[in-house]
Amino acid sequence: MEINAIGSSQNNSTVKRDIIDKDVFLKILSVELANQDPLNAKDNTQYISQLAQFTSLEQTNNLYASISKLLLSQRTTEGALLIGKNVGFKYNDGSEDGTIKYDIVKSVKIEKGNVYLITEKGKYSIDDVVSVGE
Repeated sequence: MEINAIGSSQNNSTVKRDIIDKDVFLKILSVELANQDPLNAKDNTQYISQLAQFTSLEQTNNLYASISKLLLSQRTTEGALLIGKNVGFKYNDGSEDGTIKYDIVKSVKIEKGNVYLITEKGKYSIDDVVSVGE
């Protein structure tokens, strides 16, 4: 969702906000409940339903983050087990079938959530491993 400054159709200082978190929702809810007309009170069922949806979404996001950390840990361990082994890596050289390069893994490196195997010839993604030898 894009928010433009009042009175202008486009402004360089637009604010992008894709996510509203649970804390912001609770603040909005508390302000709305505090300022509602007591003689014309609103039904709270909708608020409770939205809060339940936010809670469910938050739990799903936490689960996703935990699984992502577990997967990174697993892939790092897999990479560490390849240290000292002769590994075949698929290498896209532009040909249709690709090429396989072999080298001995020296170390493992994590960059931006990706696991790389470091060899004397270069750095390869663990996703590119096609064979492992002694």
